[in-house]
Amino acid sequence: MAQLALTGLGVVDTLMSGMAGTQDLAAIGLGSSIMLPIFIFGIGVLMAITPLVGKAYGKNDGEAIGRFLNNGFWVAIPLALLSSLLMANMQPVLNWLSLEPTVYQLTEEYLWYIAFGMPAVVFYQVLRFYWEGLGQTLPSMWISFWALLINIPLNALFIFGWGELEPMGAAGCGVASAIVMWTMLLIGMVYVFKNRLTNSFLNWSGLLQPRWALGIGPMLKIGIPNAFALLFEVSLFTLVALFVAPLGTEVIAAQQIAISVTSLLFMLPLSWGLALTVRVGQVYGRGDVAHMQLLLKISFSYALLIGLLLAFTTWFWRSEISALYTADSAVIGVAVILLIFASAYQIFDAVQVACAGVLRGFHDTQVTMWVTFFSYWLVGLGLGYVLSLTDWLVAPMGVNGFWLGICLGLGIAAILLAWRLLFKLPDIYREMRAA
Repeated sequence: MAQLALTGLGVVDTLMSGMAGTQDLAAIGLGSSIMLPIFIFGIGVLMAITPLVGKAYGKNDGEAIGRFLNNGFWVAIPLALLSSLLMANMQPVLNWLSLEPTVYQLTEEYLWYIAFGMPAVVFYQVLRFYWEGLGQTLPSMWISFWALLINIPLNALFIFGWGELEPMGAAGCGVASAIVMWTMLLIGMVYVFKNRLTNSFLNWSGLLQPRWALGIGPMLKIGIPNAFALLFEVSLFTLVALFVAPLGTEVIAAQQIAISVTSLLFMLPLSWGLALTVRVGQVYGRGDVAHMQLLLKISFSYALLIGLLLAFTTWFWRSEISALYTADSAVIGVAVILLIFASAYQIFDAVQVACAGVLRGFHDTQVTMWVTFFSYWLVGLGLGYVLSLTDWLVAPMGVNGFWLGICLGLGIAAILLAWRLLFKLPDIYREMRAA
């Protein structure tokens, strides 16, 4: 529910910007596509906090739990600064694209305002992955619900204006999002201080003493490959959005609708993968082999079930879903075709994200990084580019070629990550029995 609510923020931005006009919808599509890789990279690095805290919690090592939280803030500082600087200076990227002047201006302003909220959302992730490593997921859900709730009136205020406040269009989503990000951080801080479990591991003296070997180092060893793995997957969709920009505003808008829908649906398997990281990390720390075997059987049964459910949902309601975003028949026609491709890869996507979640719980992220690089960039993006914009294999397929490449890339990723997990398990079981 937390992941659905967080993705709902982007869906609300897309829907409300679409009400302002096709150019505003296109600006949100481009702005989101540019922002997402930067946002995801920081999350990927900090996500290492969850398996580290989970394993320490399984071992009842309270000192290590507090140490990983403190060092998470030290890792977050450069990530927050870099994220803000990049978001505020995206003119070279926008200049490279062939954009209409209005779309260019709205996208630039949207990114500028989002930059002010990036430090808050980065530090919030430190707190979130800390309490999730302890098995506490309710605060993430309630804070995400609150963020979604206040985002709607804030969007309405800044997109459409009110009283003397002039309408800002898509750029107003950036202002609203920045306010929401700081609100989430403040609520998260209150929870960590007030909750008995999370407060019990706080170590104020350790906050000013960064530890490399026992804190930052292990976090980066897991986090950096994990960040690149997430980045390769997310940037696949981002780069597709940039490559199809010259094909026209209708294609950009349809691409954004497809990404918005699939991103929302992806939150179900992603949440399952995140939950697996927590549970696998805790059971890994306890050394309970029988529990681990049962956990893995259940996890992949449900991953397949989730994938099937999403595939059927996307296929049967693709037209109705597209019509929720816009009344432009040309945009709907393209979006419906893209959602057919999306329905084809849902099962593969559910399996690969479950495998990645389990491997992350085992602190194994480097192989995942290389698998995602090969599957998403070389196969998904590379083959998609050839099919879409060249005549090397077939006549140029336009945006459809990229989505065919995405389907093939996700299928290969699912196979390779499943193979890696099967290869890794015997060593994991031996380690757990020896502990």
